[in-house]
Amino acid sequence: MPTQTYTLSKLQMYDECPQKYKLCYIDKVHIIEPPNNSSQKGNNLHNIINYSLKGMDVTKLLGALTAQEKLLWHNFKTSDIKNYKYVASEYSFNLKLDEYWLTGRIDALFEYDGNFIIIDWKTGEYFSPENVKFQTSFYLLCIYEILKAKNIIKTPEELSLHYVDLASNSVVKIKFDDFSYTQYKNQILTIINKINEGKSFFCNKTAKCKNCRYYRACPYL
Repeated sequence: MPTQTYTLSKLQMYDECPQKYKLCYIDKVHIIEPPNNSSQKGNNLHNIINYSLKGMDVTKLLGALTAQEKLLWHNFKTSDIKNYKYVASEYSFNLKLDEYWLTGRIDALFEYDGNFIIIDWKTGEYFSPENVKFQTSFYLLCIYEILKAKNIIKTPEELSLHYVDLASNSVVKIKFDDFSYTQYKNQILTIINKINEGKSFFCNKTAKCKNCRYYRACPYL
């Protein structure tokens, strides 16, 4: 049996709703969605920030930004990031966890005072740490395993994750430790095992169901 690869989006979707995962990845129900202007705005800022961190001249790109996007850019330029040592941005990774491969990408990685910080830029208007709990688990576990394997860090406490909300010009800082490491690893492996069993594809039936793009296709609703 070939080694399976799991992305953040796949595991996160199963964690949110197993039936949604089944409809998307197993039944392959195709849903056409209208263009998302908010998503495009976020992509524009992520690209410019990435180019800027890598030392590229983004002057011409800045001229094409909307007034709202320019405000987000201003908040980035005046943030504490300027005090951190740049390590990487738009960093894609592959990690083997037990017999499975995890793949993903983080917005940026910095070093500060001997420790490392994963940075995730948020450009939407309604960012909440509650909505990214699984993303937190995935990023911290994977980047820790990678940095540890390279002998760059030795303990989970040397790594943290900062959600930089450019819309509200605020930062949510997530610490990491041995307990969190064990918890996150068990969480991810449990989800992978449930997916492989092919049995637990129930619908969570929450208030968010009516906003789900698979609402009309869900047999539980």
